Amino acid sequence: MRLHSIFIGFQSRLAKLIFVRSEMLRFKFYVLLALAASGVHAEEDPFADLKKGHPKEVGAVAERIAVCNHFAGEEPYDAERRQEIADAMKKYRCGRLDKDEAGLRKRYKDNPGVLEALQKAHDW
Repeated sequence: MRLHSIFIGFQSRLAKLIFVRSEMLRFKFYVLLALAASGVHAEEDPFADLKKGHPKEVGAVAERIAVCNHFAGEEPYDAERRQEIADAMKKYRCGRLDKDEAGLRKRYKDNPGVLEALQKAHDW
């Protein structure tokens, strides 16, 4: 008889544990679902506002302006950091950025939205 009551008690505790665990999993699922629905992404484009509503080439140059300005202001405090900065400057073609931006400013001289986006990129 004693063994039977121990088994019933164990069974009851196990059922409670399974219920609590399933409720926690359900809560986590709903939280993840809400985050996904809200559009929150870990890989969200930080330059989306600069690019929004503009031709692709304008968005690309605006992003390059912001990134090149960032790396140009970085301190090369050791050899590894100096190399990281040099690699980024090469990757984003910072050496020819003035020429690329001037071409866009000439092409879109009558489009104040494009000119504003390019200017905002400098302030980003």
